[in-house]
Amino acid sequence: MKYWVSLMFSGLLFVSTLAAQNSFTQEYVLDELPVVSSAAEKKAMEVSSREFLIMESSSNDYSSTIWSRDIYRQISNTEGNESFFLPEQSSNTRVNLFSLLINLLSNKAIVAYKYEEQPELNDENILKVKDLLQENTISFTENTDNTVTVNLDDIPADKISHYLVKEKWYFDAKTGKGDVRVTDICPVLSENGKHYPMFWIHFDDISSYLARAVSPISMNNNKLTNVSLFDIFRNRYYRGCIYQVGLRHLTDYFPDMKDMIAERLRLENELDYIQSKFYAAERKR
Repeated sequence: MKYWVSLMFSGLLFVSTLAAQNSFTQEYVLDELPVVSSAAEKKAMEVSSREFLIMESSSNDYSSTIWSRDIYRQISNTEGNESFFLPEQSSNTRVNLFSLLINLLSNKAIVAYKYEEQPELNDENILKVKDLLQENTISFTENTDNTVTVNLDDIPADKISHYLVKEKWYFDAKTGKGDVRVTDICPVLSENGKHYPMFWIHFDDISSYLARAVSPISMNNNKLTNVSLFDIFRNRYYRGCIYQVGLRHLTDYFPDMKDMIAERLRLENELDYIQSKFYAAERKR
């Protein structure tokens, strides 16, 4: 199955080297024991009950949706997407996204769902953390409280080549507004030239933790501005090529790369038009 998925995504992956990377200061703790997690990760995971309640108001609610479209994007390690991949290891000041996800899973703060082309978020698809780690050869230690511990150095964040992101574009009849929300994310592990989508994470499950994780991004004036990882997802401060629309996987319909690029451009123009209609509807209110 892994090899089949790898072949499916091999035509989609655009590998490019960052011309320049922001430097992140990493503070190393001199200790004989292995480092379990960074100070920044611990801070991100210490979410209060009040914070959970506040973030509930930003949770996705599609009960009164009258139109929607699911867009799937591939977020590669390229310029503009640094917040997804840097720092390469969580430090005392910055959080690596994949490392944070692994620690949240290890502590049973969130759950992961089996990878499928479309996320199926039900109990049958929930993955056991130990099975997930073993399948991806990530070392861990079992704890007496039925959780596991993964040392920071054992988290293969450097092998995450890209993320798959599911966006929902929708129009809400109750509010009379259109919006775009990230609903699910999936890290993709790359090894020996093959690419393995690991698991789906429901965005609402991690939004409170991402709100505590700050990352510098380059805005229009090319100056670095600190925003939370939640804001990066919520405002879509990333660049990603479309690889699937609803049930339609683009490689099945556009095997030639030129045709694929043309279709992606057509879809982006169509989405820009839809978003302009969202703004127009909001101005009329």
